[in-house]
Amino acid sequence: MRTRPERLTAFSAFAALALGAAGTLFERAGPSVLSAGPVEFGAWARTHHDALVAQSVIFTLSTAPLLVFFTGLQTVLHQESGRAASGHVDPALIVLAGGALWVTAQLMGQAVQVAMATAAAHGEQAAFVTSLGDLMRTVLAWGNLPLAAALGACAVVGYRDEGLPRWLAALSGVTGVAHVLPLVVGRSRKGLLSQNSVLAYLPYPLFVGWMGSVAVILLRRARAPRTA
Repeated sequence: MRTRPERLTAFSAFAALALGAAGTLFERAGPSVLSAGPVEFGAWARTHHDALVAQSVIFTLSTAPLLVFFTGLQTVLHQESGRAASGHVDPALIVLAGGALWVTAQLMGQAVQVAMATAAAHGEQAAFVTSLGDLMRTVLAWGNLPLAAALGACAVVGYRDEGLPRWLAALSGVTGVAHVLPLVVGRSRKGLLSQNSVLAYLPYPLFVGWMGSVAVILLRRARAPRTA
């Protein structure tokens, strides 16, 4: 009898999305934050200390359902990719490993954000606060690479093993590319990444759409009759 983790996986996705939405309510980044000088950035972090800390706490809480989601998704996809030839690498393992590494990067990034906000509130030098801000963005940006690998593995399951609908496999691939593209086109705080807000923030709505779509598909499968 196959296990049926679809429902738990879907609910964990919805919980993570809800916490993510709550965290965005505390977003205080203005259009000039990424290109601000140390003094301006330090003043911004000091002014929005409470919001930055609250946002980090909420995003940290969201990592628990995210881990449940990727673990459950690995189980579901393993059941599907098991239909493929035994000589193929199981992409479900990449989904789990990439998702776990991405969640770890999120935790690290939020820890640095709290340190940045605290340093600003305690009057630390603006250059030090800015360096923490740069470190936070670096950790979060490079942490998207394992997530892109996990999304790419989901695309493989859809196209190679037919474990996901083709349209969802395509969305997985597009979302994965969107998470890598900002690193390719702009690596500096004052480069293309900071100037092109559409490119910088494109991964977020795509990821929300992807995770929500996966959750809906899994809920539909959970209602299907059990198979041996």
